[in-house]
Parts: sequence; structure tokens; C-alpha cells
Amino acid sequence: MLKNYISWFKKNRNKPVFRMIFIVLVVTFTTLTINIIRGDPILQNIDFTLLLIGMYGYIFLLQKYIHQIWLQFLISFIAAFIVFTLQMFSDGSYADYTSFIVVGVVALFLAFIMVVLIKAIFKNSK
Repeated sequence: MLKNYISWFKKNRNKPVFRMIFIVLVVTFTTLTINIIRGDPILQNIDFTLLLIGMYGYIFLLQKYIHQIWLQFLISFIAAFIVFTLQMFSDGSYADYTSFIVVGVVALFLAFIMVVLIKAIFKNSK
């Protein structure tokens, strides 16, 4: 029975969904182990796992429905800029117009990273 699971995993290891499941399981297990060793509550640092799931889902949706690289970059930039702007307005950390410039530069960087991740994750899945 274990041989069937191993052969199934070897057949499907290049599929992005199975990569995501494997990465999330490894990160979750590592986080839970570290929390148990340190004596912290078990779900204390689980936000990183949720961030991975959200980013991977976002990347998967961009790759599936939008095929132009420039459009993926633009959507990632707009989404990051809006999220960072709302976050800074909600906690009152906007100082002046330079905050918009800094948020724009960070959003550009994040959009570039997202496009690179899309190409890296989905290069073998076609």
C-alpha cells in the first residue's frame, strides 16, 4: 500500500497543487514542532502558513486566468499597493506624500517577486 502512495506521489510531484500541499504541510509541521519545543501555544505562529496559502492561491489564480506577464505584474502591483495603503491608513502610519512613494516602490518589488514566482513554480507544470 505504501508503494502505491509513493508511486502516486512520484507521478504527481511536478503538479503545482501538490507542491503547495507539501510545502504547507512541511511549514505547518515545523511551526507546530517549534511551538511545542518552546512551550508556546500551538497555533501562535500559524500566520506564516496562512500567508503561504494565500500567496500560492493568488499565484495559481493569476497563472490560470491571466496569461500576459505585464498584466500579471500590473494586477500584482495594484493589489499590493491597495493592501499596503489600506493597512497604513488603518493604523495611522501615513506621514506625508513620501509614504505613497515608499509604498509604491515596495508594491513594485512585490509585483516583480510575484511574477518571478509564477514563472518558477509553473515552469514544469505544462
